[in-house]
Amino acid sequence: MSTTARPAVQNTLSAAELHALFHPRAIAVAGVSSKADGQGNKFIRRLRQGGYQGNIYPIHPHEAELEGLPAYPGLAQTPEPIDYAFIAIPAQGVPDLLAQAGGHVKFAQVMSSGFGEGGRGQTLQTALIHALGTGGVRLLGPNCLGIYSPSAGITFVDSPMGTAGSVGIFSQSGGLSVDIINNGEYRGLRFSGVVSLGNCLDIGPCELLEYYLSDPQTRVIGAYLETVNEGRRFFEALRAARAQKPVVILKGGRTAQGQRAAASHTGSLAGNDRIWKALTAQTGSVLANSLEDFIDTLVAFQSWNPTQPPFDGRVLLFGNGGGASVLASDALGRQDIELPAIKPSTVQALKTLGIPPGASLDNPLDFPANILNRNQERLPERVLRTTVAGERPEIVLLHINLPVILPYRNGALMDELMHMALDLNDSLPQGTRLFLVLRSSGRTVYEAKRQECVSLAMARGIPTFPDLSSAARALGALKKHGRFLRHRGLSGTGAPKP
Repeated sequence: MSTTARPAVQNTLSAAELHALFHPRAIAVAGVSSKADGQGNKFIRRLRQGGYQGNIYPIHPHEAELEGLPAYPGLAQTPEPIDYAFIAIPAQGVPDLLAQAGGHVKFAQVMSSGFGEGGRGQTLQTALIHALGTGGVRLLGPNCLGIYSPSAGITFVDSPMGTAGSVGIFSQSGGLSVDIINNGEYRGLRFSGVVSLGNCLDIGPCELLEYYLSDPQTRVIGAYLETVNEGRRFFEALRAARAQKPVVILKGGRTAQGQRAAASHTGSLAGNDRIWKALTAQTGSVLANSLEDFIDTLVAFQSWNPTQPPFDGRVLLFGNGGGASVLASDALGRQDIELPAIKPSTVQALKTLGIPPGASLDNPLDFPANILNRNQERLPERVLRTTVAGERPEIVLLHINLPVILPYRNGALMDELMHMALDLNDSLPQGTRLFLVLRSSGRTVYEAKRQECVSLAMARGIPTFPDLSSAARALGALKKHGRFLRHRGLSGTGAPKP
């Protein structure tokens, strides 16, 4: 992290001012072609497909109409002020276009690159900074994809837009922004917004962090960062928030090789890894090690009700595991997640259910597939309900290994176990949550069934993970965040306990 101020062009933006970036009333689009193959053309089509309700104004020096809409020669000539201008023209033309905005545009997102990445384009970068001051424009980018706002119908991905949710993301990589949206929505994440920041010549991580911290629609925040020039401001914003909203950080450039790659990517230098570890420890935020960890952790936090007490790390593990249950116990233990021994009174209650030999009556509750197959007696459901009633765990971690389970009764056992999970989720006592692990070998038949089950779980708000190690790391992040809140005498909402 750097504490050197970026070359800001105007005063700091407030969270209230940034609202127009996510909910623009009018959008201008520069980079629309009469041949219908420009980035601006694609953007307009995405706006229409996404259901954007505001006015759209193509910008072109010569054309009178583009994409069936009246076109205007410059940003200052549109019939109404512009909240958001999408700019995808060659880099050399960007400064002049913005310099002539005449105070008519609040925010411009520049998709074009060539403004300092890899040490090249410094002259253009200087011209762009000057143009922003002249035209009275605030800049997102350059070298970025812009805004994904499901509630406003704005997107930069071609896949169908997901429903609006409570996870706010900002990323210094456009490609990773797309991955986070596509992979995240596949996993059940629902976004209040995703912002591709690019080179952060003006608007940067601090503004987006402050916006999401104050945004009532955002409960969980995620960030992919390569550098934060205003390091002190970033730290102070996190510290002042007192972990009231979980913040998950995926930091690029934590090694010497990664720092070199970051410098060529956005033209900036990544900070010392020890600083980031200290920042997350002191602010209650979470440092992820990979994109997969990042998404797993966001899935876990999204599912955690902020009115619940912070997670203390008590888990009941149930499933067809064998050695997998032993390895899962180790993985959970490494994350400081406890599998408490089942109380004698609960064990006695389980014995009355007629559980056959071969099944474990301790935590983890390890049931071979042939015993789970006795589901005509609803045995797995009765075991789980009895154990939950006696133990009241914070989380029931249900593990199903599809390659083992799916062959039983031509898939009927798998269907029964999924319906059991859905019914159990709907009737768990307050303070207990269901997390689901659906393992697959990768073969098409198992993956197809797995996705069907994931969709069922997502519809009920059940966080679902591809393997036990992923679930363990996500639970470890929940525990770390909970420990921070408890240590400081805070509730799940970041306020002092009554």
